Amino acid sequence: MKNNIRRYILLFIALIIGVSLSACAVMPVKQANPNNPIRTVAVLPMLNQTNDVEAPQYVRTELDKQMPLNFYSNKPVKDIDQLLKDQMGVTLGAQLDMTTPQKLGELLGVDGVIYGTLMNFDTQMTGVYNVRRVRAKFKMVNTKTGETVWQNGIGIKSETSAGGIGSVLSLASGIKEAVQKEEIPWVTIESESKEGIGEAFVGALAQKLVEKALKTPLARETKEMINRVIVTIPVGPGR
Repeated sequence: MKNNIRRYILLFIALIIGVSLSACAVMPVKQANPNNPIRTVAVLPMLNQTNDVEAPQYVRTELDKQMPLNFYSNKPVKDIDQLLKDQMGVTLGAQLDMTTPQKLGELLGVDGVIYGTLMNFDTQMTGVYNVRRVRAKFKMVNTKTGETVWQNGIGIKSETSAGGIGSVLSLASGIKEAVQKEEIPWVTIESESKEGIGEAFVGALAQKLVEKALKTPLARETKEMINRVIVTIPVGPGR
């Protein structure tokens, strides 16, 4: 059992490195758009619809890291949170509806604000069928006009099943999700079948333990979601 866990941990570390390198390789080359009036942005606290209290900040930070690559000057997250707390008493994304984009822009000194809603962030492990899911939606609002200039969202999931049993459960789960929440689509980036329930469960458990140790929960799914969202955002004017 210990040998299996160790083997899966090593394989997962190699997978993280491979995904990171491949993500860098396929990112399209972008150029600044000097006609874009939004130069400075603030990625706001996310509205949390999940049971994970730390996940919204994790996803928010990952998105914030990408903004300079799209030629925006982003206000540091720590500064945003301090100003929102001290000046407006806002500490959660759910409280942002108490104010307006215009007031946020004035307080934070930015041309645009990015709102986010984290809809799913979870791992379901049964041995027979294991699924990892991250889903969120975002929008950028011009703080001068209040106009939404961009919005997008996507759900990313990966699946591991024992034999062919998991495929049936996956299909049923996908139908249920499509009926209940059609607004933001799901994309399955991996669907793997293991020979036995034990192998499927051990692999999923090892992956979860590694991510917990590295403080990178659902790392692959989160990175994939952010990458797919960020390529659709309008490029900034640059400095």
